[in-house]
Amino acid sequence: MISTITAVVLLAFVSYLLYVALNRITQYENYILQFQRIIEFATDKMKQVDVSGHYESDDETGFFFSQIKELQTALNELFEEDDQVGKTTKE
Repeated sequence: MISTITAVVLLAFVSYLLYVALNRITQYENYILQFQRIIEFATDKMKQVDVSGHYESDDETGFFFSQIKELQTALNELFEEDDQVGKTTKE
């Protein structure tokens, strides 16, 4: 009897911890997705400003362009497409 009550209480506690952990993971994933959208927007605007490629080829500003591109690539690789459903995890 006591072991059953202990098991139920332990199961409830572990379930609550799992629920809290999953909520945190979802929250962090949303922050990363929001950051990714900001970087995409910044990359698009930088490309619009530098249509001729003069800024990107410059050493000082080119470094910034390359770092933004590397950051965008890393964020794109973080979330892979889901081929089974036909949707991406970015949504």
